[in-house]
Amino acid sequence: MKKTLLILMLPSYLFSQTHSVDNNVLFMSGNDVNSDIAINTFYNSIDTCDISWNIIYDSLPTNWEFSICFPDCNNIGIVSGSGLFFPNEKSYLNCHMYPNGAFGEGVVQMEIVTNNMYRDTITWYGQVKLASNTEGLNPASAYHKLIKITDVYGRDVTDYNNKLLLYIYSNGKVEKKINLR
Repeated sequence: MKKTLLILMLPSYLFSQTHSVDNNVLFMSGNDVNSDIAINTFYNSIDTCDISWNIIYDSLPTNWEFSICFPDCNNIGIVSGSGLFFPNEKSYLNCHMYPNGAFGEGVVQMEIVTNNMYRDTITWYGQVKLASNTEGLNPASAYHKLIKITDVYGRDVTDYNNKLLLYIYSNGKVEKKINLR
């Protein structure tokens, strides 16, 4: 009877939870005048955790950069690291995106391997919109200021009739229009 009980308890002991991550999917936003957008979550060790992490995917607009803080803050360009966490530690897990004056949307995805057994994927989504220049203007009109009109290939146009055009506004909004003449 004791042997049977021990055998039944062994799988739960071998596969007990060693850690948790507060949020695996995070969203951050800002505007093109922000030098940095960031959001964090926490890695919580329940037992001793030997971790390694690496960036498995990033898709950022041209000129954007990113850095990771886990377990310490790293310089831009560092895409992997490791650490040892002791029981009951709560560790900061953060991504910074640096838009460098450009607007757009980006994704950074990290894989954390714990004790060479458990894999967690953390995904950060970042969105940067154009800031409105409201100095000396009515804020309502500045919010929808037309920046440029292009064709579907992004080329400037001089003839606005009978073709699909993209109207790009200062608030990041893009409208598709066809002027029939």
